[in-house]
Amino acid sequence: MAFMQPFAIVALLLILARAITELWLSRLNQYHVRAHANEVPQAFREIIDEPTYRRSVDYTLAKSRFGEIAGAFDFLLLIAVLFSGVLPWAFGKFTANFGTSVWAMASFLLVTGIALSVLALPFAWYAQFKLEERFGFNTTTMKTWAVDRVKGFLLALLLGYPLLALVLKL
Repeated sequence: MAFMQPFAIVALLLILARAITELWLSRLNQYHVRAHANEVPQAFREIIDEPTYRRSVDYTLAKSRFGEIAGAFDFLLLIAVLFSGVLPWAFGKFTANFGTSVWAMASFLLVTGIALSVLALPFAWYAQFKLEERFGFNTTTMKTWAVDRVKGFLLALLLGYPLLALVLKL
């Protein structure tokens, strides 16, 4: 990457700024939670007991740390997809097979979005079935979780695809 176009540099800087801001906010939140971890806040003393509050503090910190890991993965994946040349390559293959109509372009964007979503599924699974379960918050079964993911993909297909085509048409 000896030479980068100005647009690519701006995009990279914005992505980096977003990642740094998210990490900073996460750490700031963790600091605040730790600073107030030893005592139930006055506003909650009548609704939550000490052990429940402690468990919620531990959960908040664990979820925040996991969010940082997932965020780092998302950051690296986005950088890889945008700057590795895989998008232009995939776009070339896609247009060679399906053409350049509005519907084809919407399909390419939809397929790209779904592919990126599929790559994030292990993080969603871990958050639901390991992290939430460790603290006793998970009430979702694997079947419900999987069905919800399939429904999300179907909604993206049924609603997102036509809307995407409409936006591209404009």
